[in-house]
Amino acid sequence: MRERQGMSDFRRWCTVSAPVPTGGHLAGLIESHDDATGVTTIAAGLPDTYTKSGSLARIAERLGKNAVAEFLRKKLPTSASARSGDMGEILATAYLHEERGCVVGPSRLIDRDHQEWAMRGDDALGAKFGSDGKLRIIKAEAKSRAKLYKDTVAEARAGLSRNGELPSPQSLAQFAERLLSTADSDVGDAVLALQLGEGVRPEDVDHLMFLFTSNNPSEYVTADLESYRGSVSQLTITFRVQGHQQFIREAYEKVSAGGS
Repeated sequence: MRERQGMSDFRRWCTVSAPVPTGGHLAGLIESHDDATGVTTIAAGLPDTYTKSGSLARIAERLGKNAVAEFLRKKLPTSASARSGDMGEILATAYLHEERGCVVGPSRLIDRDHQEWAMRGDDALGAKFGSDGKLRIIKAEAKSRAKLYKDTVAEARAGLSRNGELPSPQSLAQFAERLLSTADSDVGDAVLALQLGEGVRPEDVDHLMFLFTSNNPSEYVTADLESYRGSVSQLTITFRVQGHQQFIREAYEKVSAGGS
């Protein structure tokens, strides 16, 4: 990968288990074994997740470090629910990049209208060229809950099923356009060529359901994958952090306090 933003470096502070066959698809588990390192690593990437490249350096040069802290406080969410939702998307995007080898481009959170408003569209998108040279597009749905049960898995499945199980046209166009100004512009060009040419079909798409939580929802994950009847390949990743809410709070507070 050439564009590396908001990296989480999972394998430094987590045990990353290989996905195993489940219901004809795949399910995997990531478990934190060092929350403190995770908090520090995630916090270091948060500014780039919410701000355009070079913005913070420019503000620091012209207005000083205190202005950088104030700018970030206006960009980062402050409510627990907004932070939790964002963290799920951030971790899912990092997983696509680090563990699945996808191009993910600049964060979509940079262009959010308000720091507390939920984003519309697909939670995360990734793309890569397969060994056959064909473009693969990954549509991800992320859920973040301290305790996660059947209803949340059902919500995630509903999100993946929207738009005929394909990425929304608006999300995909925005994703491609973000890539055009990066070193991965060739991938952006390929996404646009597919979307505006023959169109995206189910055989071009993979799904990622990403569940960030503290408990073990494996029975609900298994039931969901066994009952899935669509034609898109499925991967569900459960990312477990025992102190789920504390982890999120400490990561954001570390940035807000200027300690990232």
